[in-house]
Amino acid sequence: MQFRFSFKHMESSPALQDYAKGKIKVEVDKFVTKPIEAHLTFSLDKHQQHVLCTLTGGDGFMINVEHQCQDMYASVDFMIDKLVTQLQKKKEKLKDHKHFKTKPVLVDDEDLHEIAEIDADDILKYEQAAMRRRG
Repeated sequence: MQFRFSFKHMESSPALQDYAKGKIKVEVDKFVTKPIEAHLTFSLDKHQQHVLCTLTGGDGFMINVEHQCQDMYASVDFMIDKLVTQLQKKKEKLKDHKHFKTKPVLVDDEDLHEIAEIDADDILKYEQAAMRRRG
């Protein structure tokens, strides 16, 4: 996992970088197995401290999460809570998404014997008929 940090209207803080990196890495590793990049932007606007996190995955997904409050470390914590919620939603969508719903087919032993008795001539005739239909 790669991290990029940006600081606007404030000095760079290695302690804040380490704190955010540790928290995000623990939470993201629970959901994502592919390479991912996190870009965090810390900014200061009057009395509000703002954190923006952009996660970009190797398989094309992108999540933006932000939060602002009075304390930068609290902003990071709340932003991580929002990030976890978004990752859970994304994972549930991928897990529940099914293209085809199939029903189990029950086959009797007699049907298996009938299927086994097909010879190559029958298959060739079927393929030739299919070719004629296609044109």
